[in-house]
Amino acid sequence: MVFDVFRRERTDVFWIVGSGFKIRHAMTTLPGSVYTGAWVPALCETWLLIPTATPWPREPLTKHITERCTECAAIADREEHDEHTWDY
Repeated sequence: MVFDVFRRERTDVFWIVGSGFKIRHAMTTLPGSVYTGAWVPALCETWLLIPTATPWPREPLTKHITERCTECAAIADREEHDEHTWDY
């Protein structure tokens, strides 16, 4: 049996730190579906530049950034999105 964790009846948001940002913003775009250097909109309508992936085995520099955009957080909470933290 195959279990689809990204079911259509729910909307997932991914908390990322876009290039040049110091806080996390939430986006509904699946991180692996966009390329480095692409621009994607956050829930708060801020455009985020997708950063370059961190080479293995190094740890992403953004891993320790926990501050979240308050506007994105309010929207994600109001719309009851399932939330994931994502680091490149």
